[in-house]
Amino acid sequence: VKGVCDNIAHDLRTPLTRLRAQLYRIRQQAVEGSAQALQMDEVIGETDTLMARFRGLLRISELEDHQRRSGFVQLDPRPLLQEVYDFYLPLAEEGQVTLTLDMPETLPGLTGDRALLFEALANLLSNSIKFTPPGGEVILRAVNDEGSPRIEVLDTGPGIPQAERVAVFQRFYRSDDKYGGFGLGLSIVAAIVNLHGFSLDVGDREGGGAKLTLHCRQSLIKVG
Repeated sequence: VKGVCDNIAHDLRTPLTRLRAQLYRIRQQAVEGSAQALQMDEVIGETDTLMARFRGLLRISELEDHQRRSGFVQLDPRPLLQEVYDFYLPLAEEGQVTLTLDMPETLPGLTGDRALLFEALANLLSNSIKFTPPGGEVILRAVNDEGSPRIEVLDTGPGIPQAERVAVFQRFYRSDDKYGGFGLGLSIVAAIVNLHGFSLDVGDREGGGAKLTLHCRQSLIKVG
């Protein structure tokens, strides 16, 4: 089934791209503010969402096939965390969410693919910002956990129900669009975590909200 889904996602990517381009050309001919323009905007938005999901499926397939281990290097997590924080600070401010970076002056190094780890942290942080209401808070925190980095993302959003904490990392899981839609973003996180041999815990933030903890210690634990 996985192979069939991957092939379908790959085969549909090009025609969807062409469809999106045709829709955009039609949209340009519509009168701004007209019913036709509004309908076209909605259709283009749905097409973009569909294309993003296909891209997500292909990304997960690539990660599950372990095609990126050649990019593993020793790295300092502090600059990576700072970069992720800086990237998402404007998004948080736009949503009236307080974003805080909390990390010590030094952290243990880790072995991994920097681009993939950025992608995983970006997915976790963007989800937390997206589902935290205005006036809320998201914290990106890192600590030294017995010689390995432990990275936490805490928010004051609705949290993830106990019964859904494994399912949200599966490819096609959907939870009424409350946390991550079809779950492709979190599925990508799970694939990256597994590729690195790390582990990811989903829990409750004290006082309400979600707490996602990435243990950057080599292990055999699989997510999802």
